[in-house]
Amino acid sequence: MKVFGIIPSLVAFATTTLATYQCPVSPSSADAAAISFALSLQSLLSTYYAAVPVNETFYSTLPSPTMPMTDFLANTMGLAVQAQLGVDALQQAASAAGASVPNCDYTYPPVTDATSHLMNAYNIEATLCGAFIGLADYVQSPQAAFLMARLAAEHGIHASYIGSHMKAVVFPSNSTMLTPAFTPEMVSMTGMGVGPLGAYLNNCVAPPAAPCGGSVEIGSLGAMLSGQGTTNVRGNGTMMPGPTGTAIGPSPTGVMPFTGAAVGVSKHLSLAAGLAGVVAALLV
Repeated sequence: MKVFGIIPSLVAFATTTLATYQCPVSPSSADAAAISFALSLQSLLSTYYAAVPVNETFYSTLPSPTMPMTDFLANTMGLAVQAQLGVDALQQAASAAGASVPNCDYTYPPVTDATSHLMNAYNIEATLCGAFIGLADYVQSPQAAFLMARLAAEHGIHASYIGSHMKAVVFPSNSTMLTPAFTPEMVSMTGMGVGPLGAYLNNCVAPPAAPCGGSVEIGSLGAMLSGQGTTNVRGNGTMMPGPTGTAIGPSPTGVMPFTGAAVGVSKHLSLAAGLAGVVAALLV
């Protein structure tokens, strides 16, 4: 075997593979619309946490606490800190990409007690997990895609933590889908539960345009990008799309299922979805 003859071929293959990255690797104007939209979502969560002051008395009405109240309070206050760190990270990305920083006039879901507050937080955190999985497809640079994947994992962990204190079963054994993913259009719609946030965003930032002028159907295990300027590519050979232009899947107990127009998931989907779902499952 001519070992030295193989090495140049491997180098050439690696060079070709690495060349598929979009350059420059740092955020650029191509990422601006998606980053602005992402910032509007992250800011909704951060300002919601800031609008609900919490203390041990506030949480004392929760049934059957699963840990000392001081620890639970510290963790839930930490969620607010992490939400603001996400805003900081996206503001840095926006500056690098030349993206506008939205100044939104949000509407917040009503809070009547500690239980309703945690349900609101769960719904927003779980939605942002799926939203950032979807947004990973709307950016071009590797750094921006990394940030979307990291934030998706962050919100998946948070939602799993909150959910573990609210329901007996967080990960049903009969589930047939990976972590739910949402496109910007789906998130911008008005509805209840996990998925739509339009009632709170108040049309602050328009959803970014779909990649390649095409459309995406999100299935239980993968996604398919098709349409103008695209080649039909299935994210998973066992993809199970719902009706044309919709995303389907089971919803958490007590949360209304959501379907809506789906546009946008591609090569970054498996990274974000895997990172969010697996890490969240390990840390609950």
